[in-house]
Amino acid sequence: MTTAEDDVTVDDESEDTPAVVAKLRERLKRCTAEKQEYLDGWQRSRADFANYKREETALHAHKEERIKADFAEALLPAIDAVWFAVKSPAFKEASEQWQTGLQTISDSLKKSLDNFGVEYIMEPSNGNKIDFAQYEIVREVPTSDEKKDNVVENLHRPGLRVGEHVIRPAQVSVFVYNS
Repeated sequence: MTTAEDDVTVDDESEDTPAVVAKLRERLKRCTAEKQEYLDGWQRSRADFANYKREETALHAHKEERIKADFAEALLPAIDAVWFAVKSPAFKEASEQWQTGLQTISDSLKKSLDNFGVEYIMEPSNGNKIDFAQYEIVREVPTSDEKKDNVVENLHRPGLRVGEHVIRPAQVSVFVYNS
């Protein structure tokens, strides 16, 4: 901020030229310090705003994932009822019309979940070993084949996940190697 004292005029007839130069140097020094202070403040504000935008984006993504997970959790009873009905022995004994109708409901429910980014957690493909974060072991089946150790023997109930967030782990039976 400049004051009346800061206004220095150079006059050719001035006898105190060194004093004027000294005042100008002092004023230049103050202006440079003031400029640096403003620049530092602007850079801090810019960094704070960038951090704010990044945090808001992350918070929004987390909220969206949580909404999807809540949606899927609310549908769990219907998901389980349809899945168990299709897998039951009575399904195979029902008329073709009932089977087609129930399978259509099951497919529609799965497609709706897929559209919201909710995935079923089923058996690992080709007898791969299980990821313990996505599966809950409800039964262990002894095996003498070492290659089958921790491989899924049977899927009892599918799990659900949104992205990497597991809503509910799948319930499975696994083989356990006994030497």
